[in-house]
Amino acid sequence: MTTTRAAGGATGIPQSSDQPGRDELVGAFQRLVGEVFRLNGELLSTGERLGRDIGISPARWQTLATIRHEPRTVADIARRLGLTRQSVQRTVNLLRREGLVKTAANPGHRRSHLIALTRDGERTWAQLRARQAPLTALFTDGLGLTAQDLDRLAGQLRTIRKTAEDIGH
Repeated sequence: MTTTRAAGGATGIPQSSDQPGRDELVGAFQRLVGEVFRLNGELLSTGERLGRDIGISPARWQTLATIRHEPRTVADIARRLGLTRQSVQRTVNLLRREGLVKTAANPGHRRSHLIALTRDGERTWAQLRARQAPLTALFTDGLGLTAQDLDRLAGQLRTIRKTAEDIGH
């Protein structure tokens, strides 16, 4: 497979080749991507329903999850979530107004503050985790997958994501 300048000026986009079985592989990959898109949509809808009564949208949930173990900058949160810094900043501003996160001085960068959970944020995170745990059983029971299988799958999806990031940059 070669990479070349595609129509519209994009570089690094692989061009198709006539390798045996290539169409089958492309079709299977397209089905996988379709399922990932649909899964993402369903997970966001589920998150919306689970957090609605406590005022937590999926964007807020994801932000809280990203800083649950350690404070991070808005830029760090955005990179981890694959979102723009501006959209994460809006979410952080809302969470700060609601008293769920606070800013702290960043020893590594004077102007880029760290975002951390407040005590209310920790309580909210604990509520979300309690709601998430039973879902894990619903999603995984009957699949016959082990934790190692899921870790391997996550690693494979990470590799695909990183390849997509490389193409986009």
